[in-house]
Amino acid sequence: MQRPRRFGYSTIFRVTIAFVVILVSAVAFIGGFVFWSTAGFMDRQTNTVIETDIEGLAEVYQRSGLGGLIDTIESRIERDPTRSSIYLVADDQRSPVVGNISAWPSVGPNESGWIEFGLTERTTGIKTRARSRPFLLRGGVNLLVGRDIGNLQSTKKLIERSLLSAMAIAIVVGISAGLLFSRRVGRRLQNISRTSREVMRGNLSERVPILGRGDDLDEVGQSFNAMLDEIQQLLSGIEHVTDNIAHDLRTPLSRLRNRLAQLRHSASEDGESAASIEACVVEVDRLLTTFSALLRIAKLEAAGPGKNFGIVDLEDVVHAAVELYEPFADDRKIAVRVDATKTEIRGERELLMQAVCNLLDNAIKFSPFNGNIDITLKRDADGGVLSIADSGQGVEASDRERIFDRFYRAERARDTEGAGLGLSMVSAICAHHGANISMHEHNPGLCVQIVFPVTV
Repeated sequence: MQRPRRFGYSTIFRVTIAFVVILVSAVAFIGGFVFWSTAGFMDRQTNTVIETDIEGLAEVYQRSGLGGLIDTIESRIERDPTRSSIYLVADDQRSPVVGNISAWPSVGPNESGWIEFGLTERTTGIKTRARSRPFLLRGGVNLLVGRDIGNLQSTKKLIERSLLSAMAIAIVVGISAGLLFSRRVGRRLQNISRTSREVMRGNLSERVPILGRGDDLDEVGQSFNAMLDEIQQLLSGIEHVTDNIAHDLRTPLSRLRNRLAQLRHSASEDGESAASIEACVVEVDRLLTTFSALLRIAKLEAAGPGKNFGIVDLEDVVHAAVELYEPFADDRKIAVRVDATKTEIRGERELLMQAVCNLLDNAIKFSPFNGNIDITLKRDADGGVLSIADSGQGVEASDRERIFDRFYRAERARDTEGAGLGLSMVSAICAHHGANISMHEHNPGLCVQIVFPVTV
């Protein structure tokens, strides 16, 4: 259902409809012009012949009277056995005197003074139509002159049918051309869209295929690929510099820590010096942990979605993480409730364990004493859904958009220990597993929800 809906809103669909409308309008305009120049011309010519005939008979009546008019009409009727011309002379009561129809038409004239009525052919019995014009002569004599317009109406119907057929053909041709165009162009646009999605997933090596036709879409694809090349080169440079910085700093920090550890051992008798050295060791350990987390996040983001995963039961991961952090929760009198069902996915157990531990650590850290943490794991149509809800202070709506950024810390978390990399690590792990992470209000507290694709 979504694909026809997307097609209905697509530019290709709109261009197709516009093309069909223009094509049908052009056919209708041309057909209208043909109708006006043929059937309309024949219609106007018929009226001119009838009016000219009336003028001639009126002159005969003026010169020769009623007798001459009757002789002229009888002569014309005799020369026209097919009754292509209609003649009728009637008295002031419209009773027939002479003519090739038996009675005065029962219909009245229209606004233009013309009368159209039905006739039956004497020889074939075929019904046809006639158009006539009444004319009142001196002495109360009524004259009716007309023409058989059966052929004219047949011509009109033929043109109308031809016009409708041409419009139907134009619609079919327009839709067919539009579908062909949409299939060819749409496929190439889908390639660009698919490449964009792959790049967003972290696969920076994807490129738009170029057909080599030299058209606009090839030019767009080449520009798009050039942009991706530049982005990949810049990101590779940044990643290379970041890795070098992290590695170069981690080595001297490790040496510094070792020297501080030696000084701490040698200064164990001096309590003040030992405490200062211990604080330095703690800070160095924190820096090393930060650099390790940065390197891990960078590697996960560079790797993109994982492919060679094994089978992992999320229920076991959740219980293992809860068992690991249960002592910390007990120290703060926090009750951790778990409602988990067996949910197997494809993934890396170590990374999933780290993600759950990071979320559980945050939930314990920001929950008040005697608080509650509810962990649920269920499997539905969307996949495996893991929710960790605490009863803490929550996160402001303005902070949720950036809460997964590196080193970002909300105002409420400024006084707590940490570097702002825990949720960034969780986000990178979720992206590596093709999962979606989101935050929701829990009233009070915060609920973090992860939806894993279930492929088992």
